[in-house]
Amino acid sequence: MKKVPDTYFSSHIILCYTVLIPIYAFFFLIWFKPFHIDIQMGVEPGQLAFRAAIMAAIELVCVLVSRLAMLLVRNKHEISYSQFISWAILEGVAVAMFCTLFIWLMDRRTSLYVDLLPSMFLITCSILVFPYVITGLISEVQDKNDRIAALNDRLEKYASGQVGRENSTIPFLDDKGNMKLAITASTLLYIEAADNYVNICYLNRDRLVKFPLRNSMKAIEEICTANSLARCHRSYYVNLRKVRQVRRTSDGIYAELEHASAPHIPVSSTYADNFIGLYSSVNG
Repeated sequence: MKKVPDTYFSSHIILCYTVLIPIYAFFFLIWFKPFHIDIQMGVEPGQLAFRAAIMAAIELVCVLVSRLAMLLVRNKHEISYSQFISWAILEGVAVAMFCTLFIWLMDRRTSLYVDLLPSMFLITCSILVFPYVITGLISEVQDKNDRIAALNDRLEKYASGQVGRENSTIPFLDDKGNMKLAITASTLLYIEAADNYVNICYLNRDRLVKFPLRNSMKAIEEICTANSLARCHRSYYVNLRKVRQVRRTSDGIYAELEHASAPHIPVSSTYADNFIGLYSSVNG
């Protein structure tokens, strides 16, 4: 499944979730009184402001804890759109449950907790759905702009000959900054992730060799993009000059390399547009 772009976790989006959305929730409750919340609570306008402030604070704490947990998960695993949406729904449920508990205690438990929960869940949804949709759209637009800018920059560098020279030597450093391997760009086929290592797959006297390097795919990204290697999958970089063709099958999209012993490299939907655009520019 397609992963959520990094822009969803940018600093300004996290700020919206943890600070601006609770502020929005406070004024939304005061001005619009969704589902006649003041009548349901049986409170005066001044009391509604107090309760709205507490509910906004509850939302801030719930969303802050939730987003910090999401960032921790994202550092280890990619998050798909369906997982992100499910997470957001669970956030709403948590906010509704804690807000209901607050209202229930303020009313001195004169009503049943479960009777208050459905209406509070609807109120929470009416508060969260608009800012969640807006921040999602902002994240998508920013991600598209970033990808277009990165693609244009890469195309300009390829056209000017700044990157992608086949006779250049590529140095590969480990996670401590020590150089472990230096090979000619023309011999490098692809790089694959392998737990805490990356396998540098290159040709040595026409034989495919895998050199394990203790490092991450993220750490070697700059050296790869400067030498005509493009990310086509969360686990693969491929030398664009060594791709014979990009083929779509019933199982997905694959990059077929020129060397007979090299495997067909999968191209995930996340990287497909960017990868195919770069491949077309390099190979005509």
